[in-house]
Parts: sequence; structure tokens; C-alpha cells
Amino acid sequence: MTENTAKKAGGKRSAAAKRNIRIGFIGSGWISTVHYDSFKAIGNCEVVAQADIDPERSKAFRKDRPIPRYYKNYKAMLKNPDIDVVTVSVPNFMHGPFAIEALNAGKHIIVEKPLCVRLEESEEIAYLAKKNGLVVGYAEELCYIPKFERMKQIADSGALGDVYMVKQCEKHGGPYSPWFWTRDGAGGGILMDMGCHAIEFCRWFMGKKKVKSVMAHCGKFLHTWAEVEDHVILTMEFEDGKLAHIESSWALQGGMTSTAEAYGTKGVAYGDLLSGMGLKVFTPDGYPPMEFNKAQTGGPDSRGWTTPDYEWLWNNGYPQEMADFLDCIRTGSKPVESAAEGDAVLEIMLAAYHSAGTGRRVQLPFRPAGVERPIDLWLNPRSDI
Repeated sequence: MTENTAKKAGGKRSAAAKRNIRIGFIGSGWISTVHYDSFKAIGNCEVVAQADIDPERSKAFRKDRPIPRYYKNYKAMLKNPDIDVVTVSVPNFMHGPFAIEALNAGKHIIVEKPLCVRLEESEEIAYLAKKNGLVVGYAEELCYIPKFERMKQIADSGALGDVYMVKQCEKHGGPYSPWFWTRDGAGGGILMDMGCHAIEFCRWFMGKKKVKSVMAHCGKFLHTWAEVEDHVILTMEFEDGKLAHIESSWALQGGMTSTAEAYGTKGVAYGDLLSGMGLKVFTPDGYPPMEFNKAQTGGPDSRGWTTPDYEWLWNNGYPQEMADFLDCIRTGSKPVESAAEGDAVLEIMLAAYHSAGTGRRVQLPFRPAGVERPIDLWLNPRSDI
């Protein structure tokens, strides 16, 4: 258990913490496999149902995962009284509608990032969660990663002095599923995919201070055929004048990077998520992933030089975030990453697209009504907001 989950649990992990929570999945994609393996890793929970409109895709997902119930229609699954919490792991444009229906059905929810694509949906999610006494887990794993948690502990101790700027950079060659490249499916490009990680990491690292302004630049450099941007640079100014600098990209050739930096008046800290744990391997043919988690480094991606993690799931924070969400369901407390965080990130992304579209710094709060896709503020800048 990391500091985040330990703080949330405190002395509450008694009989309530032992209650077996029953989970229903919506979706069968790669992130669903990560969620499933994370629940398996933490225990005291059970995946009892899955919904997917594609029976063959669901069958393939459940081949190595014993899930007793399958639903072709997720609405039918929501009627199952044996389900406590639903995970929403589907394309971005479905996050809001599916989350709202689950909350209306009385289910706690865990929603993959981004929380949704429309501010109206974000506000409805927060309203229903409060009205029905339900927990919303916003799946932002960067705030649960042990390396980054330790970096934040050192900064919070005062060892770096007054931290005046934090940076987060995450890049690779592009996503794995076609819907990521579409305006309708994703609502935006790299900003919606990985920029949201960086935004929330910086907010979390700086104590979730209010963001005062946003300045951003979006571009299409490597994937010029795509409907969405593949590179974004973003600067956030907090209410006290301190800064966050973000760079996220699908235009990186030759692998993936994910790094964080914190600059203070007395010192500096650098964090590298993907630099490995002291293990370095070269093989021309690659090697299999660890049996417990197929999502980590292994297979064709492990050809050549690699720095494999000892345990991919825990090093990337996924079981820790799921443990936090389930503990909060048991105890009625608020997760480290909740609906409020998802709403704040969405607002900042809207401001970033508007800044990129107009070439101007955008002041917050920024809550324009009627924006169907955040990226539209970049592709078709509006003069009325």
C-alpha cells in the first residue's frame, strides 16, 4: 500500500475493509485487462459480470478471466443487484453517458480518463454521486505511482525549498485503437489521451491549487492524416503564480518516455517512470511478459534493449488506485482522484484547446456551454467565449 491508500484507509480498515466488493466491467479493451489484473492483485473483491456489445471480443477477454456473467447490453448489467461498482473502460465519448446511467442505477463507478468530454456531463456526474451517496473513482494512476509519490513526499518535506515549477512529459508513437484518432470517438487527440494524465499529475503534485490561466499549442506533426492533434505543449499558472509545464506527444519515434521534474528554491527532483528498476536486457527475439500481468513489457515489444520492471502493475500505480477506490466505497470517504479532479482536468483541457485555437492565454474559470467535443475549440475557434 502506498502513501495515498494508507492515508485514505487510516484506522477505518476494520471489518468494512474486508467486505468483498462485486464489480461489473463495461468494455474489453487493453485497459480492462489492467483493471482486472489490478483487482486480482489487491483481493477482497470479485469481478462478477462483464458487458460488451461484441460477444467475440468479450469471449476472448474472458478466456483467461473467470467472469460468471456476460451481458451484450450494459443496461441489463446495471440492473443486476449483485453488482456494487461498475468500471467504465470504453471510448471517451461513452464515458459520460455510461457513468450517468450507472449512477442512476445506484452503482459506484470507476471511470477511465478523461472523466467525460462535456462539462454538462461532468456536472451531472458530480450531482448524481452526491445525491445518491455514491463514490466516483477517476482513474488517474500517475498520482499513485510509487516513484512519483516518493518524489512528492520529498518535495512536501521542504527538502527542495519552495517548489515553483513542476513538469510532466509523456510521449510515444501513438495509441493502439482506431477510435483514438477520431474527433467523435475521442473528443480530441493526445491532450485527451495523455495530456490529461500530465495535467492532473501537476495539480496533485502542487497540492491541487486552483489553476489561474492556461496557454497551449497543439499540432499535427507525425500523423498528419489524423482528425486530431498528436502533440501538445501546455503551461498552467496556479493562483499563487507557480507554474506547471506539460508536453504530451504521439509523435515520438523509438519507444515511450514518461518523466516528471520539480524545481524548488533549494533543490530539484527528477522522476523517470520507465527507466526500469536496475534490470537491463538485450535480446533479438524478445521475451514473454510475466505470467501475472500480460500488459507489461514482453512479447514483440521486448526485442532489442529493454529495461523491464520487476512488477509492471504496481510500478505503474494501478492496484493502488483501485485499492483506494474500493476502500472509499467501503468507508464512504473520498478517493484521492474523484469526480472533482476529473471535472477540473476537463475544464483545463477545454481552456487549452481554446488557447491553442485563438493563440491567447485563457483565464479560469472557463466553462463554455454547448461544447460537444473539446477539440472543436481548437479546430473551429469560437469568438463568443
